[in-house]
Amino acid sequence: MECEVIRDLLPSYLDGLCSLKSQELVEAHLASCPDCARAAEAMREAVQVEPQPDLRAKSPFYALRKRQLLRTGMAVVLTAAVCFAAFLGWQVFAENVPPAQMVLSRVAPGEEDQWRQAEETVVFDSLFQRWEVINDIDSDSAAQLRLLDEGGNVALETTVEPGKSAELEGLERNRIYTVEVRGGPFLLLRFF
Repeated sequence: MECEVIRDLLPSYLDGLCSLKSQELVEAHLASCPDCARAAEAMREAVQVEPQPDLRAKSPFYALRKRQLLRTGMAVVLTAAVCFAAFLGWQVFAENVPPAQMVLSRVAPGEEDQWRQAEETVVFDSLFQRWEVINDIDSDSAAQLRLLDEGGNVALETTVEPGKSAELEGLERNRIYTVEVRGGPFLLLRFF
C-alpha cells in the first residue's frame, strides 16, 4: 500500500476509529515502513500548544477603558435615580399644595355696609398653605372679613385692601370656616 494512503489513515487509526480491516492494513504497513512508523510515533506524542497571551490584560488602556466604562455606567444609573426621585418629589409636592380657594361676593349698590355670608367655605387642610388671604386687584374696595368656625363663633376678623394680602394666623388646620364679607359691590378673595 502507498505511504500517502496510510498517512491519511493514521489519525483515524490512532483515535481508534478505523474498521478492523483498515487497522490490520495500517499495522502491517507500519511494521514494514520505518518512515510511516516515525510519523505515527510523532502523532502519538501530545502536541504542546502554547496559550496565546491575553493582550487585553496586559494593555494599560484596557484597565483605563474598563474604569471609564464603569464610571459612565454608574453616572447614568445615578442620574436616572436622581431624576426619578425628583419626579416623585414633585408629584408629592404637587398633590399636597392645594390650589387657591376663591370666594366671590357681589351685592347690589347700597348694601356694602352689611355683613353677608360668602357662598363658599374655606378649609386649610394642607401643610403647604401660606395661611393668607389676598383681595384681588380688581375688587371694588377694601374687604372686611370675618371667619366663623363651625359653631358660628368669630375665629378671625381682618381688613384687606385691593391688591394686598393679610395673614390668617390663629386658624386651625382641617376645620371648615364660613366667610362673612363687608365691602364694595364686587369682591374677589383668594385664600392660600
